[in-house]
Amino acid sequence: MSPDHVKAEVLVIGAGAAGLAAARALHEAGVDIIVVEARDRPGGRIWTRRETGTLPIELGAEFIHGRAAEFDDVLEAASLTRLDIGGRRFRAGTRQLRPLDDFWERLDRVMRRLDGRARRDRSFQDFLDDKPGGRRLAADRHLARQYVEGFHGADPRLISARVLAESGSPGDDTHERRLGRIIDGYDRVIEWLAAPFADRIRFCSPVTAVRWEPGGVSATITDAAADKQRSLAARAAIITVPVGVLQGSKDSSGPIRFVPALRQKQEALSKLASGSAIRVVLQLKNRFWSSDEFAKQHRAEELETMSFIHGTDTDFPTWWTTYPALAPLLVGWCGGPRARELSSLNTHEILERAIDALARQLRLQRRRLHGLVTGAWTHDWENDPYARGVYSYQVVGGRLASAALARPIRRTLFFAGEATDTDGATGTVHGAIATGRRAAAQIMRALDL
Repeated sequence: MSPDHVKAEVLVIGAGAAGLAAARALHEAGVDIIVVEARDRPGGRIWTRRETGTLPIELGAEFIHGRAAEFDDVLEAASLTRLDIGGRRFRAGTRQLRPLDDFWERLDRVMRRLDGRARRDRSFQDFLDDKPGGRRLAADRHLARQYVEGFHGADPRLISARVLAESGSPGDDTHERRLGRIIDGYDRVIEWLAAPFADRIRFCSPVTAVRWEPGGVSATITDAAADKQRSLAARAAIITVPVGVLQGSKDSSGPIRFVPALRQKQEALSKLASGSAIRVVLQLKNRFWSSDEFAKQHRAEELETMSFIHGTDTDFPTWWTTYPALAPLLVGWCGGPRARELSSLNTHEILERAIDALARQLRLQRRRLHGLVTGAWTHDWENDPYARGVYSYQVVGGRLASAALARPIRRTLFFAGEATDTDGATGTVHGAIATGRRAAAQIMRALDL
């Protein structure tokens, strides 16, 4: 392989939401940038598929969480519409679906018992083992555990109870309980972020090594298509790869070798974990749950507006529809330790497990449900070498880990991505965008750009 040397003022590693937000801010300020991305597409853990005859299919990020004020200007500038989810939640696990209109209140009965001021941190599982609320809240504790495993993709035995007390759930804040979608698909946000500097993004260019010293960075990338190694030089770099990649060993596929090593970040990385989750999207012949027959079977008349199903199934306990958009799509979700176990299966086995789980929870014959499925999609984020999980969470003792990871090193290496958010928005797209903008502002101040 022959070397190819390219220079810029700032190198951005990763073309996910954080990297593109940082690059756009720098580009608009007139800074010479290069963005390198290991994948053949932008977006990172945002991945929208477009199939004929249905809404955009999200295999990665799907929701806008809470107020997401940082996101409003993006949606307005990109002429994108947020659609709030206003449907009803139902509980599966009995003979019929039952309304779960008090979902947030039941969750809050448990989560508000967490002590954010405790002198000693502990895991969420340790908190649950104390049986807060006694027998009266046994079912609510199960719901809370399912929420932590699903929403945070976390292992309850690892995630910090103190962090969950501070920002782990929306409490009684109705604004933070909001969930929304982008009607045209999340990839439209990525397209808008990248549009002004699309010619400065190099795809299929995984970074294998970053050599740095104060005031200078040299990154080695592998361009498989051109059978070359390229050396990209810059005054500084913004690192936006997922925390799972930063934690990876140098002997495995995907991680980046830093020379000298990032010893300043080892403590922070040891207090962060990469969450596990599996999403399965099923396309069906019709919205069978809105039929009179299905409503009669479950003795319910409100299923037309059903948005979420919360069950007790081991494999895929949570499902949601596209409501208020009316499309024959159902999304199955499994998070936490069980998702990590399921990730060892092949794609066909995962899809079959999802269909089985849905049939059990809705009391449908598996053969009948299978006959309704016209398409199915999933992606293995757990074993994806450029993701190594879904999104981050803080483990016991990790309350300050995100802030520590976010600190620049010697005015040369800067860090962005949802794992570096310090405002309670880890794991969200708007959090990632905010950190990218923050890193861009830091680098412009540091280099007087």
